[in-house]
Amino acid sequence: MIGRVLGSLAAGVVFFAAEARAFEKIAFIDGWDYGHIFETETREGTGKVLDNVLKTGADTVLWRTHSGAVPRYASAQEDLDALEMPFDRRRMPDARTMQNWMKVWAMEPDALQVVFEECAKRPQIRRRGVHMLLEDAHWQFCFLGNWNLEHPQYMCRDVDGTVQMFHQSFAFPEVVRHRLAIAEEIVGRGAQTVFLDAFRNGGWSPQIEYTGPNLAEWERRHPGERPPKWDDGSWPRWKEWVEIAGRGLHDYLRGVRELTRGRGVRFIINIDYLGDTDPGTMFSTRGFDWRELVKDGTVDGLAVTGINADEKDPFGSVERRFKRVADQVKAAGCTVYFPILAYNFSKSRPSFGQMAKWAGVKPAESVRRLLEIAARCGAAGIVMECVDYGNYPEDVCKVIREFETAGSHK
Repeated sequence: MIGRVLGSLAAGVVFFAAEARAFEKIAFIDGWDYGHIFETETREGTGKVLDNVLKTGADTVLWRTHSGAVPRYASAQEDLDALEMPFDRRRMPDARTMQNWMKVWAMEPDALQVVFEECAKRPQIRRRGVHMLLEDAHWQFCFLGNWNLEHPQYMCRDVDGTVQMFHQSFAFPEVVRHRLAIAEEIVGRGAQTVFLDAFRNGGWSPQIEYTGPNLAEWERRHPGERPPKWDDGSWPRWKEWVEIAGRGLHDYLRGVRELTRGRGVRFIINIDYLGDTDPGTMFSTRGFDWRELVKDGTVDGLAVTGINADEKDPFGSVERRFKRVADQVKAAGCTVYFPILAYNFSKSRPSFGQMAKWAGVKPAESVRRLLEIAARCGAAGIVMECVDYGNYPEDVCKVIREFETAGSHK
């Protein structure tokens, strides 16, 4: 088994070196969201999810690993006996119909092993990997892991000292080590790419990192001064706090870099709500400066997963903003990916459908223009998030599938 995994990893590294210039089409997949369509706890159901996703033309598959801190594979980092409370599909969101009990973590063989084996059967999939999350609890209080609940001393706190039990503080080395152990077991299953999703943070931000180690460091730097609040209105002071509150997160990210580098695995992180400020929203709300991560080689790739758009000039505005980031990333020898989003978050994160409405064109034409923008700016490819059932219509999928073969990006 170990030999097969190492062999497949080596093959993936060779392919990455040989095809580094290919225009990559990455699909983020949350198999859980197909639970009302297919039996996702089975090999057959997993294959059906992949076949549905491949209609988009995706050639890289990044599979979601967790719901918050609850793994969707057999994890040694969580007490699986404590997770033996199956989810009744009748009680799931979106009025999903009942199709047995969902216990993805109890699949045999292991869920990630099944995914990677099914990926290997499909020639269209050139690279496989995982979609990890920054969050500890999806939608804050849902899907809390038992490790979190068993270690209340590490829980985050807001500026008033109120415990925020849905997240553990990165200020504690013990938390960083636990999170790295999770990354270690995921990479060890044969992922060729690790994507860390900082958009899905479960409510975490420097606004809840008022824990002992961070407060002590603030006092050391600013004796007698109260640490700032998010709404204090003073950017220099908030920047100083974020630089403290983000130290543990940077330790975690660099730890992921080390364990992936040792296996020849790509490490990609994302930035979101990309506007005209630099380093932008991700620094003030997520605690990391993407420019620093790119410059010091912490990441191999940067995925932009949401760009603010101007309603009167949707395509021109996203191109200007993406190009500004793409130029900085490429200058540092890092790859960058452009978003083709089906989910709509208004002007802060518009979908291709919303941009189509603003521009007065059809969604497929909107996607065509976005692909051309990505190519003009020198993107290594695109990211699609998330490829749920039916959210990329057939005419849109056709445009994405045929883009590279048509040569329109060259």
